[in-house]
Amino acid sequence: AGKRVAASASSVKLGLPWRSILGSPGYTARKQVMMEPGDGAVVEPGDLAVVEPGDGEVMEPSDGEVMKPSDGEVMEPGDGEVMEPSDREMMEPGDGEVMESGDGATLALTGGEGARPLEHSGDRRRRLGMQVMMTLGASLGHLALAVVASWPNPAVLDLHLHNTTIYNTPLVLTTWQTDMLGSIVSVGNMPGTWLWGWLAVTIGRKKAMMLLLLPYTLAWLLLALAVNPVMMLAARVVHGICVGATFVSASTYIIELPDTAIRGAVATVPNFALSLGYILTTSLGLLLRWYEIAFVGLAIIVSHTTVMVFLPESPSFLAINGQKRKAKKILRKLRGPSANVDEEVQNLCDENKDKANDPFIKVLQDPYILKSLGIVLTLFFVQNFCGLMVFYVNMTRIFLEAGSTLSEHVASILVFIVQAAGTVLACIYLDRFGRRVCLVSSLVVMTLCLLVMGVYHHYKDAAEISVFSATRNTTSLTEDTIENWSTTKMAFSWVPLACLMLYMFTSSCGAGPVPALLNAEYFPTAVRAQLSGLCMVLGSVINFAALQLFTPMQVTLTIAGLYWFYAGVSVFGIVFTLTCVRETKGRAVA
Repeated sequence: AGKRVAASASSVKLGLPWRSILGSPGYTARKQVMMEPGDGAVVEPGDLAVVEPGDGEVMEPSDGEVMKPSDGEVMEPGDGEVMEPSDREMMEPGDGEVMESGDGATLALTGGEGARPLEHSGDRRRRLGMQVMMTLGASLGHLALAVVASWPNPAVLDLHLHNTTIYNTPLVLTTWQTDMLGSIVSVGNMPGTWLWGWLAVTIGRKKAMMLLLLPYTLAWLLLALAVNPVMMLAARVVHGICVGATFVSASTYIIELPDTAIRGAVATVPNFALSLGYILTTSLGLLLRWYEIAFVGLAIIVSHTTVMVFLPESPSFLAINGQKRKAKKILRKLRGPSANVDEEVQNLCDENKDKANDPFIKVLQDPYILKSLGIVLTLFFVQNFCGLMVFYVNMTRIFLEAGSTLSEHVASILVFIVQAAGTVLACIYLDRFGRRVCLVSSLVVMTLCLLVMGVYHHYKDAAEISVFSATRNTTSLTEDTIENWSTTKMAFSWVPLACLMLYMFTSSCGAGPVPALLNAEYFPTAVRAQLSGLCMVLGSVINFAALQLFTPMQVTLTIAGLYWFYAGVSVFGIVFTLTCVRETKGRAVA
């Protein structure tokens, strides 16, 4: 101990013999280090450098322990400073010899798991691109879902103008039946969520999504051939089954594919597909009749089923169902050569071992699960009663009531285009700033927009009442009064469009995607489909209430009061998110 050793390049190698180090118990690589041998370097046994005397044995300090990378600093020949790699060359595991930096090889130290090659940036881009493409294919189901959800927008206006069926027979809907076209979808949502949640757990996410073709085909054909309101409402109930089935199976599948680092961004792809579906459906209303749009929806779901044939099963599903070899094969393609897929599969199995065998009732008794359910359901309540889902379904009616100078179709299309742009922005910010920040930020802006919309309708209604009162008293009605009211109305007719565009843009950055994202992220893989399905069922009840109460609340609260009510719910959502919602950014799904 304390003896100074004069080393030469032939007798001492200031490197890290990888087998000696990786074999040391408790070793964890902090960073990749490359040492270059030098001439005449003086090494103290207490220093970090490992010394190999001429007899080939590793020299140990006075306490008899082999030094580890975490015990001190790596010595550089001659000056005792920390050695930093001067280039991108690192050591590669070989036959036990100490590698020289000039060999140009690479080594990824993994702390006992052995060495794995590092992933080049080009390979990583291609691999992540493959994940995005797979997500796009699965998200065709959300495109089909969006056509279902937004179909009332063009249909109600078309029936208001023409009132005819595919057979050119008359078809008239009452106000109650018109509201039911949107809200009754939530009724079918419940059995669809339960059934497809069970299928996703039993036969797999992929097969469950492929089976979506059956209810979608039945619903679209029944709707296209409808000759009375009963047939239309029956078709919309089946549509509800499709909506619940798509959300629970496709959302579960998509959340289990991507890397943790990009999961938030990739999870917004379905929301972008929803936005495109809203734009497509509303745009088709300018060209097609309500029953012709049904055949477009049918073509989309056929395309989705065809694409799913070529996509792999969820590796998470395979792992927890005993098909580890298939799961690892898929994960190697998804995660790349540097990932420890064995560890990922084992972690999935360990995390879900108990819950996979537990009765569902016992799972619900877990305090962590109950808290997660409460958070997700509260966010679904906020999402529906802040007006977001109501606007999706009734956009054209809202512009009709607001008195916009643009046509209802054009205004709705503009709003949905802006919403799609917001979804693209969410792809960037959800993983950068986290779910909580994005949710709170979007709710703040949405609150301001709803307050302004309420003020607009309050003064608009007051002006209309004033003019109406004047018409009943011809002595007080003047041409100037009518002209001034018309001029004022025209001057502020841009307010509804501007507010709704900003509202939908910001909602797509937080309040739109985050509840569905957390609905998948909060629950373990073994019970994710069932618990997400349960949230979707209860969320459907909330959605049904929000849509069906739209007209009664307008009558009771006035249009202005309804918007202010939505603003109050948004404020509640801000407080709830700050106090109760857990962040999931950067955390692996169990």
